[in-house]
Amino acid sequence: MSEVTRSLLQRWGASFRRGADFDSWGQLVEAIDEYQILARHLQKEAQAQHNNSEFTEEQKKTIGKIATCLELRSAALQSTQSQEEFKLEDLKKLEPILKNILTYNKEFPFDVQPVPLRRILAPGEEENLEFEEDEEEGGAGAGCPDSFPARVPGAAIFFEFKHYKPKKRFTSTKCFAFMEMDEIKPGPIVIELYKKPTDFKRKKLQLLTKKPLYLHLHQTLHKE
Repeated sequence: MSEVTRSLLQRWGASFRRGADFDSWGQLVEAIDEYQILARHLQKEAQAQHNNSEFTEEQKKTIGKIATCLELRSAALQSTQSQEEFKLEDLKKLEPILKNILTYNKEFPFDVQPVPLRRILAPGEEENLEFEEDEEEGGAGAGCPDSFPARVPGAAIFFEFKHYKPKKRFTSTKCFAFMEMDEIKPGPIVIELYKKPTDFKRKKLQLLTKKPLYLHLHQTLHKE
């Protein structure tokens, strides 16, 4: 095993454990974020061309199945159903398989199939495929975002503030804000800014800064 592959497996393992720890602690937003980022890494490796990968086709198929299970667990955490389809105990069975992927030769414990690498990004992950923390914690005044797309995931309107990082060549989410449905009315509105990753469930909200920094909007409603 080359040093590159050894390092890759160590990073995968560390990411897997972080996600599982967040999951067991009830930090669901962080767990979902970690699971989805790792799933994309695994999907990318599973679909790599033979000359660009040190893994065999059978090993890449197993890696792809682990990615599918990570997405299943992520989906279970986001589900409103009381019955979780894919439990944390099930996911933990995959950690030794991922760790020993080069020697694993048993039947995969779950009836799943690898899924294609999608362009759907994890909340707050954007185009970044690096296992690292965002070093930007400058708070207010750290610079204006390049864009702030709006999303409507059900009962609120979310605004994500994005900016491009030239050195790393990817777009990152700096912070987010949201409006409750009863706040949608003509006129001005001031709403708070929260730290990433975007928490669509609104259960683990942290203000971006202690300073009086808000998003100021003026709403105009049009009737069809």
